[in-house]
Amino acid sequence: MNRRDFVSRVALGGVAAACTGLGKPAHAATVSGQLNVRFIGMMAFVERRDRSFLVATPGENHHNMAHVPFLMARAGSTVAKALGMVPVGGVIPAAFDTELEGTRPSDFVYLSLANTSLEIVSGSSDAVSNGATEMAQLQDIAPGKRVRGNIEKWALSTVSLRGGRLENSSAHPDAGKTWAFGSYRQKLTDAVNFRSTNGQPTTLRLTSGTDVRSLTVGGNDAAQLWIISSADFADRMNNPTKLIHSQLLFDYLVDANPVIAECPDATGREVPPTLLPFVKPTSASLGVIASEAAMPPLTDFCYIAAILFGSDKK
Repeated sequence: MNRRDFVSRVALGGVAAACTGLGKPAHAATVSGQLNVRFIGMMAFVERRDRSFLVATPGENHHNMAHVPFLMARAGSTVAKALGMVPVGGVIPAAFDTELEGTRPSDFVYLSLANTSLEIVSGSSDAVSNGATEMAQLQDIAPGKRVRGNIEKWALSTVSLRGGRLENSSAHPDAGKTWAFGSYRQKLTDAVNFRSTNGQPTTLRLTSGTDVRSLTVGGNDAAQLWIISSADFADRMNNPTKLIHSQLLFDYLVDANPVIAECPDATGREVPPTLLPFVKPTSASLGVIASEAAMPPLTDFCYIAAILFGSDKK
């Protein structure tokens, strides 16, 4: 077993719990195409020593706030079929991503990411080229603090990224505005795109307990996937200028005092009422909505954080 294969298996073993829709024998599929993965919502990108990344969504019930992680893809796509994704009634994709305004909800399918691990390996290099400059820089906001050592056990879901490139993006009108964490200021975004290495195959491997699904993408065509971490309905503060749930992201660090992000120019975003998929996933979750409550029409800004080790951090 080579080192890369060994690290892959270790990364996937961090969270093994109840099955969330993967209850079929392991199988693999291959599609010709390059991969674009769109990360949206509150999560942290933790740079590892080999310059790969661990992406972790918040754990449950921290600061009395719950975030729901899920995958979204276009119905009928090869990636949706390979990962066993299903339709969920009442969910409006444009409520999570402004790039999807005008699309039909019936054209999308979903999979709960609670208690799962996803690994994405593109090309032959472990290092990810990081061009995403607008993630909240926790190493600057809370300098000198250590990263917690049990992230993979604490997080509700994790994604391991090896190879490929990260780029700035946005899914909310307040993305790209300058936010203040006390005296520290920077532009923040709520969306980051991961693109596969040009001309290199990219493999996705999704695990939940003993269940595994995998997919290999290569060539010149496109394959697209959304990874979303959205606040539950009761946790939406509806104060677009002061993000109270910033507290969650400081839990990725040891003994870090939360600093609330503020932006007087933030306006929030009006969205159509939508259900949130997999609010309370079951052991055989097949798209059942556990709550009939819809999101309020004015939603706050769930920004993405980064914890970077490299001296050339961007």
